[in-house]
Amino acid sequence: MLHHLILAAALLQSPGQRAAALVDAGIELSHRGRFGEAADKFVQALALDPGIAEAHYLLGLIRQQDGRTEAALQSFHAALRINPRHAPAQARVCELDTVFARARETGYEKGLDSCRRAIQLDPGDAEPRFHIGWIQAKLGNHAAAIREFTAVLRLDPKFSRVRFELAMAYIDTKDDERALPLLKEVLAAEPGNGNARFQLGSALARKGDCGRAVPWLESATESAQKHYLLAGCFKRMNRETEAASEFAKVKESREGAEASMQARYLAAAAQREAAGGDLDKAIAGYRAALALVKDSTIAIDLAVALLKRGEAQEVVRMLGEETDPLARYQVALAYSKLGRADEARSVLERVVREKPGFVEAWYQLGVNSLTLAKHEEAGRALGTAVRLRPDEAAFRLAWAEALEKLGKAQDAREQRRLAAKLPK
Repeated sequence: MLHHLILAAALLQSPGQRAAALVDAGIELSHRGRFGEAADKFVQALALDPGIAEAHYLLGLIRQQDGRTEAALQSFHAALRINPRHAPAQARVCELDTVFARARETGYEKGLDSCRRAIQLDPGDAEPRFHIGWIQAKLGNHAAAIREFTAVLRLDPKFSRVRFELAMAYIDTKDDERALPLLKEVLAAEPGNGNARFQLGSALARKGDCGRAVPWLESATESAQKHYLLAGCFKRMNRETEAASEFAKVKESREGAEASMQARYLAAAAQREAAGGDLDKAIAGYRAALALVKDSTIAIDLAVALLKRGEAQEVVRMLGEETDPLARYQVALAYSKLGRADEARSVLERVVREKPGFVEAWYQLGVNSLTLAKHEEAGRALGTAVRLRPDEAAFRLAWAEALEKLGKAQDAREQRRLAAKLPK
C-alpha cells in the first residue's frame, strides 16, 4: 500500500520537480563515491528537463573524472549556455582549456580568456589564477606568472602545486634566493618529489654549495643534467673517481634520452597524421618510434591505426603475446574483425576480469555476445557498460537490443528513449 502511495505521489510531480529530485539523488550518490549511479541520475534528470545547468555541470565533473575531457567540456559549456554566470562551470572550462593548451602547445590565449572570465565570476577562486600563472610562465612572461602565483598563495596558502611553480618562475628569473625556501617547503610536504629535489640541488650547486647539493641531486629524478651537476660538484670537491663515474652516466643517460625523445617526437607526429586520416604515414611513424624504444603505449597506438586500415592479422601478430589489458583489448578487436568471435569473447572476458572498470571492454564483450546469440551474457555486459558510463548513447542502444532479445520490450524502449535524449 505504502509503495503505491509513494508511486502515486511521484506521478503527481511535474517533470521539473522529478528532475530536481533526480539531481539531488545524484549528488547524494556522488558524495558516497557511486559516480556511475550518480551520472545515471543526472542523465535521467536532463531527459526530463535539459535546461538544468547544475545537472550539466555535475555530469561534466563525472566525465572529467573518467578522463573524457572533450565530453566534459561540452557539459560545462552546456551549463554556461543556460547560466552564463555559473562560476564553477567556467572554472572547469578554464582548467580544461589550459590542459588542452599544455598538451597541444597551442591555444594559450584561449586558456587565458577562459580563466580571466572565471576570475570575473568568482574573484576568490585561486585555481583560475594558478592556470593563468602557468600559461604566463609558459609564454615567458615570468613577472606576470609570479604575480599570479603570489595571488594564489594569498587566496589559498594550502594550494598544493603553486609553491613549486612559483619557485620555477623565480629560477627562470635567476632569483635562486626566493626559490630555495619555496622548494624546501615543497619537499617538507612532498619528500618524494624527485623534480623538486633536482631543482633544489641545482640551485645549491649554482651557489657553489656542493656539500648540500649532492644529497638532493643523488635522490632526484633520473636525468643527464642531474649526473652532469653531480660530476661538476664531485670535481670541485676533489672526488675524481666519482666525478668520472658521473660523467660516464651523463653520456649513457643522454644516449637513452635522445632515443626516447626522438621516439616521442615520431609518435606525436604519427598521432597527428592519424588524426588527419593519413594512416600510411601514421603507421610508418609509429613503427619508426618503436624501432628506437619498446613502448607499449606506442605499440597500442600503432594497433589502433592498423585496425583502421584493416590489418587485423598484423595486430594479432604484434600484440598476441602481450598481457597488458589495453593491448589485449586491441587483440580482441582484431579477432572480431577477423570473424573469430569466440576468441574475441575469451580475450574480453579476461580483460574485464583484470580491469573491471574498463567500460569499452564491457561494451565490446556485450556486442560480441550479441553476435554469438548469447543474449543473457550480452545483457549483463552491456548493462555493466551503461552503469559505468550512463551518458553513452551507443551503450544504451546496444543494451536495448539485448533487452529486446530477452523479451524485455518495455525496458528496451526506456533505454532507447534515454539514448535519444542524452546530452551532447
